[in-house]
Amino acid sequence: MTEERKYIYSIIKNPKPFDSTQGDSFRLPEIISGINNRELIFIPHRDIAAAVSNIHLINFDKLDKKKLIRFISEHGQVNADLMKKHEVIPMRFGMVAENIEGIRGILAKAYIQFKTVLERTAGKAEFVVQVFWNKKNTLEKIVQENAEIQKLKKSAESKGMILGFPSKMELGKLVFEAIEAYRQEYSVDILGNLATYFPDFSAGKLLDTDKEEVSGETNKVILINHSFLIDKTEESALGFQLNKLAEKYKDELKFKYTGPMAPYSFAAINLGVGNFALVDNARKTLGLGESATLPEIKKAYYKLAQEHHPDKHEYKKDRVIVEEAARKMKNLVAANEVLSVYCRHCFSALPPGIEQMYSFKKENIENSIIISAKGGSASGGKEKYLT
Repeated sequence: MTEERKYIYSIIKNPKPFDSTQGDSFRLPEIISGINNRELIFIPHRDIAAAVSNIHLINFDKLDKKKLIRFISEHGQVNADLMKKHEVIPMRFGMVAENIEGIRGILAKAYIQFKTVLERTAGKAEFVVQVFWNKKNTLEKIVQENAEIQKLKKSAESKGMILGFPSKMELGKLVFEAIEAYRQEYSVDILGNLATYFPDFSAGKLLDTDKEEVSGETNKVILINHSFLIDKTEESALGFQLNKLAEKYKDELKFKYTGPMAPYSFAAINLGVGNFALVDNARKTLGLGESATLPEIKKAYYKLAQEHHPDKHEYKKDRVIVEEAARKMKNLVAANEVLSVYCRHCFSALPPGIEQMYSFKKENIENSIIISAKGGSASGGKEKYLT
């Protein structure tokens, strides 16, 4: 029989903080089942708790597509059920801990980070807004209204000619520029309108939609795919604004939103431990000791960047010198990014005005919890189309 681990769905605000009778774990009055219908339990630490269930040791990367989709859906449904009554920080899909002790250690080390995210998202939910663009209708509109395109067509027709290659190139350029102008106009108007009322948003990925049918929307491409973090009570206000926009662009655009759901795009947590080799190499590249503040890291980077920037050598005839400078500059940029990311995720509890000294010693790096609080992969919200 395969060994069991603890699968982590999310961090919630403990409904019974500081309750000594909770012990190592507790259950909620409402019964919630997790992946493979395993019962959900909660591992408390102070006034937060981790929502987990038992799971057999699984390599998620080797799951077949059907089972993977089912697991992701069950992960999302757990957090959707929890957020009906609790504040939730969703974990990314696939987070597994060895045991309860390991989870308690994570909660203790990252307590301030978790509390910060919980406070930011309190009373709020994520709504994903997608706008589908019927480019075929817009193309027809462009051909009818664009004076330069009409002039090119009439010139060819008056001579009884089929457009030659240069004319086709010019026509293609005109159409492309007109399409991009519409794309910009639509995007600026729609996002500007929504951001006025719902300023906390995050842009999602856009597919190569010119070549793909998107979400069953035949002949439509995704123009906008943004997540908005809004108060749970403001769903009707979001629907009202989207309905106004849908009416305005009814011949060309179709609007859809999904939610409410856990704030995956704003608070999805990805946990990891510090990579000593990576951080150690970075601090040596910048000539730093075993500890430094962020201003010290920045100062060391800029000092070396001034010495090795390729622009300093661009007029030298020796190509080898120029290429070596470019290589060193590339390494400096990478080192600065590694240390900046490491320090940002090592949350400081010091009061404002006091610089945090970050340790680059092996024991400190490998015992650190690296938290990435952006971007997720599971939802659980309902889709709503506006026509």
